[in-house]
Amino acid sequence: MKDPYGLSKASIPISYAHLLLEIMVEKGFSASEILHQSKIPLALLNQLDARITPIQWSKLAWVSLTLAQDIGLGYEYGLKLRLTAHGPMGYALMSSPSLRNALELATQFFNMRLKDYKINFYEENKKSIIEIKQTHPVISQQPEQAEILRRFFYECLMIGVIQTAQALAKHDLSDVELRVDWSEPPYHQNFLQQLPKILFNQEKNQICYSSSIIDLPTKMADQTAFQSALVQCEAEQIRFSAQIKDIGLRVKTELVLTPHKGYPSLDIIAQRLHMSNRTLRRHLNEVGVSYLSLLDEVKYQEAARLLLSSDMEIQEIAIYLGYIQPANFARAFKKWSGVTPIQFRKHIN
Repeated sequence: MKDPYGLSKASIPISYAHLLLEIMVEKGFSASEILHQSKIPLALLNQLDARITPIQWSKLAWVSLTLAQDIGLGYEYGLKLRLTAHGPMGYALMSSPSLRNALELATQFFNMRLKDYKINFYEENKKSIIEIKQTHPVISQQPEQAEILRRFFYECLMIGVIQTAQALAKHDLSDVELRVDWSEPPYHQNFLQQLPKILFNQEKNQICYSSSIIDLPTKMADQTAFQSALVQCEAEQIRFSAQIKDIGLRVKTELVLTPHKGYPSLDIIAQRLHMSNRTLRRHLNEVGVSYLSLLDEVKYQEAARLLLSSDMEIQEIAIYLGYIQPANFARAFKKWSGVTPIQFRKHIN
């Protein structure tokens, strides 16, 4: 069975599962029973460098959400997320000279901790913006379950980022704003005192800071400790990259859409993977794929998702995917699927 997103490959550090289990035990549930239902061996909890698969992580999250009846479990997780859960990256963050340095470091190394998400950091209109994107959709045969899990994972991650910044450099949450692309959940009002302002139903998932906050020094800045932790981060990154032996999967992980602009070029992906354009082409040829074939696969998956689950007009979808001419999108989609976008949408619905 094909596994295009590497969901059956152990990539998520066990430390993240530890925290979720701690929260569930505090609520009176059995950790061993939750692990059993999630098909995660108990022995993994005692292995410091162990990793679980995204499938196991999703099962663990769903079992926990079901038992706790949701009630803001993602908020709780994010609020309790400790820097030490991030391994060497956490220690590098702690000893960073400033929040800006910490964010730049997280952008560089985050993929070795959670490869299913990507963090981008940029500045715009005197705001420092941390944008978080999925590298692929949450996979589930039940759309409602997929949406709940997606929201849960984003809540854990985004609120965890805010908690990390709070732990590194004390600042007023009134200067922080979250923008998320889902509707306000019923439990949100119970957490108002612990969270910054959250804007729902936004186009992107972002954390916005005043640029003055980003340059605050960290409480535990230590250049020697920072350099030491940085070496450990680089070593972990090399080990983790070595585990992802499927070069096709690594390229697909980097093929993240920038709405209205398109996907990164082969040259950009080669730079991100620390190899030359020529070397990347050769590695892809060795496994029988090409950059263009992988790009077509990713484009088709995203186009099909938008045609099925959004109310966007076909012309809007074309522009969203980076096509200047909608007719070019229609031709490409017919090449991928054998039918036009209009026929695809009508047949499925």
